[in-house]
Amino acid sequence: MNTTYRSLFQEGVRRLRAEWRKRTELNQGTDPWWLQQYKEFVAAVGFLSVVPWPGSAQLFRSSEPRLVIGSAYFSLVGALLAFLLSLLPLILGNHLPSLVLAALLLVAQIVLTGGLHLDGLMDSCDGLFSGRDIERKLEIMRDSRVGSFGVLGAGCILIIKFACYASLSVHVRPLVLLTILPSARWSMLLAVYVFPSARPRGLGYAFRQVLTLPRLLCAAIIALIFALLCAHLVGLLLWIGATLTALLVGAWIAHEIGGLTGDSYGAIEEITETVALLVIVLVGLHV
Repeated sequence: MNTTYRSLFQEGVRRLRAEWRKRTELNQGTDPWWLQQYKEFVAAVGFLSVVPWPGSAQLFRSSEPRLVIGSAYFSLVGALLAFLLSLLPLILGNHLPSLVLAALLLVAQIVLTGGLHLDGLMDSCDGLFSGRDIERKLEIMRDSRVGSFGVLGAGCILIIKFACYASLSVHVRPLVLLTILPSARWSMLLAVYVFPSARPRGLGYAFRQVLTLPRLLCAAIIALIFALLCAHLVGLLLWIGATLTALLVGAWIAHEIGGLTGDSYGAIEEITETVALLVIVLVGLHV
């Protein structure tokens, strides 16, 4: 009898230990630090672009206990996109007119990002310029259909970007891309961190919950390094300008709808990129 009780007790202890180990692995993870960071980077690539990454599907369990977005490496993904886009002017720069090359560059950027930020810009324009109250603005932004303000907003951004790309010389475009794209993604993260969420749930709200100060600082440092390496003092000024632009646009959107949404983040990224391009053309950047 005692043996039976002892066996049942030992079996219960084993089950408790197994359950504890399972919960610990789900909450803290058993992966080494370098693999955790690699997973964060792969998650960032998948979140911000359509660039295929070998073996990415095998890195994540279906029961992943937390949302993995990889915000610390958003600036690095911006640099990756800039590198891929830079192949166009480097390969075709001597074979195509500047206007054609600028158009291809803009189309390639939309394709590589899956139109993620541009879609957020269009939804934001539809809601913010609708002239309705806050609740109705948020409903309009949630609607997947694009209205006239969204089309106009996207058209204005695309025209300005196209004109700026066409105004840059071929050898400057790769350096400009490596300066602007990381900085725009860092500044978007800053707006996510600083301003509250307009909704109590949704992807934008979940995104903000996993953005920690160390991740934010990592993205800032990566963007600043690329800005200094590619454009030196001008790069530093562009990094600061992108930061201020994101804060100003974020403050205006937060005033209009009581906070930011996932669409707002995309709009801030697009506007920051466009403003930075305008500044580069205005000062006549030569690096």
